[in-house]
Amino acid sequence: MFRVFSGSCLTLEDMETVVRHNLVERPHILGPGADYFTNDGEPLRPQPEAHTLQKVFSGSALDLNAFGGDTYSDEEQGGPLRTVNGQLSRQQLPVSTILNQLSTETAKERVKSVKTRTNVLVISENGYLGSHVVAKLLKADYSVRLATSNPVTQQQQAEFYKVMSVDVLSRLSIANVNINNSIALRDVIRGCRYIIHCGCSNAAVDKNKGPVTTHMEAIQALFDGIRLAGKASVKRVVLTGAATSVFHIRDPLPSSGKLDERCWNTIANSETDPIPYAKIVFEKEAWRLRQMLGVELVVLLPSSTIGPSRTEETSDAMMMIQGLANAPSYFPFCPKLYWNYVDVCDVAEAHVRAMESPEAKDQRIIISNACLSLAEVSRIIKKQYPHLNPPTRSANKLLTLLIYAPQSVNLRFLWRNLGERKPLDNRRAIEELGMQFTDIEKTIGACVEELMAAKLVPTPNETPKKSIVKLALVALGMTGLVGVLGLTLLRKQRQ
Repeated sequence: MFRVFSGSCLTLEDMETVVRHNLVERPHILGPGADYFTNDGEPLRPQPEAHTLQKVFSGSALDLNAFGGDTYSDEEQGGPLRTVNGQLSRQQLPVSTILNQLSTETAKERVKSVKTRTNVLVISENGYLGSHVVAKLLKADYSVRLATSNPVTQQQQAEFYKVMSVDVLSRLSIANVNINNSIALRDVIRGCRYIIHCGCSNAAVDKNKGPVTTHMEAIQALFDGIRLAGKASVKRVVLTGAATSVFHIRDPLPSSGKLDERCWNTIANSETDPIPYAKIVFEKEAWRLRQMLGVELVVLLPSSTIGPSRTEETSDAMMMIQGLANAPSYFPFCPKLYWNYVDVCDVAEAHVRAMESPEAKDQRIIISNACLSLAEVSRIIKKQYPHLNPPTRSANKLLTLLIYAPQSVNLRFLWRNLGERKPLDNRRAIEELGMQFTDIEKTIGACVEELMAAKLVPTPNETPKKSIVKLALVALGMTGLVGVLGLTLLRKQRQ
C-alpha cells in the first residue's frame, strides 16, 4: 500500500491497519463490487481490499486507490500469465518492478534528449567511411553536421537522407566547405561538442602540393578552426589515422607476435611511401596541436576497410575483393600477400565509442579484426559462393614476379611485401571501447553480395566471362617460367 503526501513524495512503507466502525457499503452503479462510506457520506480512503492499480494525473503522486482514476487492464499491466484451476490468469507485477521500469524509461528518455541536443561534427572527404559514421551517430540519437568539400546537390542530399533509413531531417545537416580552410571550419565547428575527422581522401590529394602537404594543411586547419570557434566548446576530437602508422613492412615483429599502439612506422618517407608517411605526419601534428589547445584527442588506426557501402564510393580493399571474385578458373594462384582487414561498420562503431568512452581519452587505438592472405580470402569466397573461381593457392615469389612483370604492378612493392605477415593487436579496442568485431567471413560474404547486386561479380545464374588477354598473359608468364627453369638446369649441367 502506498502512502501519498503532498507534492510528489512517495514511500513504499507498509501502513498500519486502520479500523473504522459504522461503515456504509454501497454497491457500484456499474460493474461488480462495492464502495465504503462513513456515516457522514465521505468515501473511505483507502478503500478496503482495493487491488487495482489506478492512474493519477495530479502531480507525480501515485495512489493505488485514487477516486475516479482510470484502472489499468491486465494487458496494460503486462504481467506474466499463470494457470489457476486450469484457466489462464495474469500475475500482477510488484509495484517496485513497475516503478523500476518507469524509472528506467525516464532515464532513457533523458539520455536521448541530452544526445539529441549534442551536436557532432563529422568531417569527411571519403563518403565510404563517413556515411557509416553518420548513420551510427544518428542511430545513437545525436544531432550531426556533415562537412565535406565535395559538392553535394539537393538530389544527393535527399538520397543520403534516404539511405540513413531513419527520420533524420531535424538531426542531420550537410555543409559544403573547404576542410583545409580554418575560417570555413570555424563556422561549422561552433556549437559542436564533438568532432570526428575521417581523414583525407587519397583521391582528393592536390597533385601540385602532394599528400604530405595536403594532410598537414588539413590537420592544421582543423585545430585552428577549433581555436577560432572557441576551444572550450569542443570537448573531444576523434581522428581517423591509419594502421600503416604503426609499422613498416620491414619492421620485425615484437616478441608478442603482434604490433600494438606503442609501435610507430619510422622507416616510411615522402619519397618511397608518400601516402603512409602523410598519414604519420597527419597524426603526429594532431598530437602536437592537441597539447597546445588542451583538447581531448583519440586517434583510431583502422586497417584495410571492407564491407558494404552506403554511397557510390568504396575502398581499395573492396576493389581487391572484386578482383579475386572475378578471377578466371584456369589460373588458381595469387600473390602471397597478407593484409589486416576490418568491417567498415566496426570502424564506424569504434568512432562513436571513442567519442563517448572516458577510457579512450588521449589514446591511439588499433581497429583491426583479422590478418589474412589473399588465398585465405579467396577460400572464404569459394566456400560461400561455389560458382566463383577465386585463386585459392598462393604462388611463390618467382612465379608472382613473372606473372605480374608484364602488367602495371609495382614490382618493388611485391618484392618487399611478398610473404610478410604483420598481424595487429586489437586488445585495446576490445577492452577500452568494448568492441565486438564482426566475423570476418560474414564481412567478406557481405562484400560479395553487394558486388553481385551491383552486377560487378557474376551471380550463381551467370557464367563468369573469360578474358583472352588474361589467358595470354598467364601463358606468357608460364613460358617465361619454363625458360628460366631451363636456363637454370642448363647452367647446373655445365658446372
